[in-house]
Amino acid sequence: MSVDWAYEDGVATITINRPDRKNAITLAMRTEIEAAFLKAQDDPAVRVVVLTGAGGNFSAGADVTELTGLGMNAALLRMRHLHRMARAVANTHKPVIAAVRGVCVGMSWALALASDIVVAAEDARFQFAFRHIGLAPDGGAAFLLTRYLSIQKAKEIIYSGRFVSGAEAHALGLALYAVPSENVPAKAAELARSFAEAPTIALSMAKRQFEAAPGQTYSEALEFESAMQTLMVYTDDFKEGTLSFKEKRKTRFTGN
Repeated sequence: MSVDWAYEDGVATITINRPDRKNAITLAMRTEIEAAFLKAQDDPAVRVVVLTGAGGNFSAGADVTELTGLGMNAALLRMRHLHRMARAVANTHKPVIAAVRGVCVGMSWALALASDIVVAAEDARFQFAFRHIGLAPDGGAAFLLTRYLSIQKAKEIIYSGRFVSGAEAHALGLALYAVPSENVPAKAAELARSFAEAPTIALSMAKRQFEAAPGQTYSEALEFESAMQTLMVYTDDFKEGTLSFKEKRKTRFTGN
């Protein structure tokens, strides 16, 4: 296995673990990453997910040694596995934090952008390098970039294939935090702990609102939240939140 799973106190940590190849993702690893996120989604004990890489790098993207000599069927299979992996990350209803150090290239940057929050090392090296090997973007790269950036800036990053530092990613809004590399795990863990102590279902519903918002009118958004909020008042965490407010004490959310 080249993808590790760890769990502690509501936090699942999924680690891309192939440091000798800068965590380049093979076809088999796409299935492993997909399975890890589906496990996190379905396990009620998991309240937040951290995605990271072993050995000082997030991931160098697809293992390009597997790309040579592909027939059409093999190429289509690779894309199906890529899209299943990407959807598993993006469709996880719990908060997902990408903790990025070193290189974060191609599909791996798309996975980070599909997460909820990116914590980057200041000297991290993000890149969509597709033009350098004669490919158009994959992993939803163009779609994800344009959710954060102007269309012209997104095109510049993809058309040039240049590196974007963690500091620049933070300045552009592509990373929420840019910190010294050695501080990335601690910052990601700090955020994960705060989310793990939050009302899990409430965060899940908020995430679904954010996902739906770009395709909704204002009236549709209000109808969507109305249906959600009516159900949310029946959760244990709502009852705990209102009771702790009345009793003037710290909340103890259980995620139920």
